[in-house]
Amino acid sequence: MKKCNILLLQDNFSGHIVPDGLKRIKVVNFEPNLIAHIQPMDQGIIRCFKAHYHASFIHHAIDRYDSGITPSKIYDINQLEAMQLAEAAWHEVDTMTIRHCWRKAGILPHADTPTLAQPTVLISSLLNAHNNNNPITNAESQVESAVEELIERGALQKANCMDIDVLLNPVDKRCIIMETTDGEIYQAVLDA
Repeated sequence: MKKCNILLLQDNFSGHIVPDGLKRIKVVNFEPNLIAHIQPMDQGIIRCFKAHYHASFIHHAIDRYDSGITPSKIYDINQLEAMQLAEAAWHEVDTMTIRHCWRKAGILPHADTPTLAQPTVLISSLLNAHNNNNPITNAESQVESAVEELIERGALQKANCMDIDVLLNPVDKRCIIMETTDGEIYQAVLDA
C-alpha cells in the first residue's frame, strides 16, 4: 500500500473523537454552524448519488414491469438488490462531480488558480468541460427520463409523479443543522 498523508474534514459533533498517535492522518473539525454552508456532501454529492440511485431503482421497476409483474409490485426490492443499486450509484458519482462540489463549497481553488499537483491547462480544460455538463443536473435528468419511461409504459400515472426535489430530498428527511444546548435537549425530552 502506498504511504500517503490524509486530511480528514469532519463536523464538530462531540462523538467524533480523534485517537492519539495518528501519524499520517490529520483531522480538522469544521467550526460550529458552518457545516450546512461548506460541507461538500451537502453541496451536491449526496444529491447526485441519490439521483443515480433513483434512476437505477426506476429502471429496475421498469424491468420488472416489462417482465409481467403488476404495477403494485414493481417497486418491491430486497436488501441485496438495494445495496447493489447503491454501489452502482456511488460508482456513477465521478471525481469531477466531487471536485465540482468541493469547488462550490469553496474548498478547492478556482480553475484559474494554479496547483502544484496538476498542470493548470489540464485543470482548466476539465473544469470548462465539466461546467458545460453539470453532473448533478445530468443525474437528475436520468431520473426524469426514467419516470417518463414509467409513464409511457402505463406503469405510473402522470398525476402520481413526485417533484424531483421532493423525491431526492423528502420534507420529512430534511435536516436543519443548528446548535442545541443540553438544557434545550433536556427540556425537549421533558416536553415529549
